[in-house]
Amino acid sequence: MTLTVPPGTGAAEAGPQRASRIVLIDNQRIFRHALRALLTRQPDFAVVGDAAEGGEALELIAAEQPDVVLTELHLGGGSSVQHLGEIHARFPGVALLVLTALRAHDVAARVRMAGARGYVLKDHSHDELLKALREVAAGRRYRSDVRAVRRACSLAGEAGAVARLVDLTERQRQVLRSLALGYRTREIAQRLGVSVKAVHKQRERIRDVLQLDSVAALTRFAAREGCAEEALPAPE
Repeated sequence: MTLTVPPGTGAAEAGPQRASRIVLIDNQRIFRHALRALLTRQPDFAVVGDAAEGGEALELIAAEQPDVVLTELHLGGGSSVQHLGEIHARFPGVALLVLTALRAHDVAARVRMAGARGYVLKDHSHDELLKALREVAAGRRYRSDVRAVRRACSLAGEAGAVARLVDLTERQRQVLRSLALGYRTREIAQRLGVSVKAVHKQRERIRDVLQLDSVAALTRFAAREGCAEEALPAPE
């Protein structure tokens, strides 16, 4: 997320409603300061404190009694989701909004189960962040663009997989080339002279090595990276 502070609206334009009190939690001081600068320019928000880690955050929340806690997940010192759950358990009336760079398909569901009302990626726009803050401050849940999150997760994972291609065995490369050519599991087994079960095992090992989370992602990766260009052994 690029924290470019938009032109201020000014306190004089604020309506009679009370500003939502916000606590910021992030282990990067510069990022916390940039967030504070952004939110201070909004008449309906008041940043009442910021913290770098979970223990400090709990003390701050207890002292300030904010309406909203805007928190990163990776703070160090224990499970990030456990940190959310502890805040929610101790301060159930505080709205939790996660702002993170962490890309994973299951994160949104996990943070909701821990008590968060919303989840925003750091590389989304500041307009989306402000919208999310207003939603959770009003007692509603905020659901980010799930398709955009999934697409970003998929692309990030597949980009990292390229560097791990060198770790595949020759047999695994043959299976990957077969997937790129569109062969089904039984056809791959016939072409390589192995059992269907063996192909399944090799496919799972390839996914583990490349750190791709589905067969669809594996097939897409194989096709995009030109894995079909090398010759396969002829079927027996």
